[in-house]
Amino acid sequence: MATLDQLKENESGIILNISDEQLAVQLLAMGFILGEQVRLERVAPLHDPIIVSSGTNYLSIRKNEAKLIEIDTTN
Repeated sequence: MATLDQLKENESGIILNISDEQLAVQLLAMGFILGEQVRLERVAPLHDPIIVSSGTNYLSIRKNEAKLIEIDTTN
């Protein structure tokens, strides 16, 4: 199992778990749902933050928060 911060640009995975409850609530409000596919779109020049997409939603997220999002990359 991997975490979102371990993806490289244009790689994707399925959201399995979000370890932080407050972060999970915030992401859910923005349309990021467990079981949905996410894709790492871009990495900032200094490697933080990263831009991820899920469906038609795009979100900029810090790497320390991305480490809390477990994903399955075997799709």
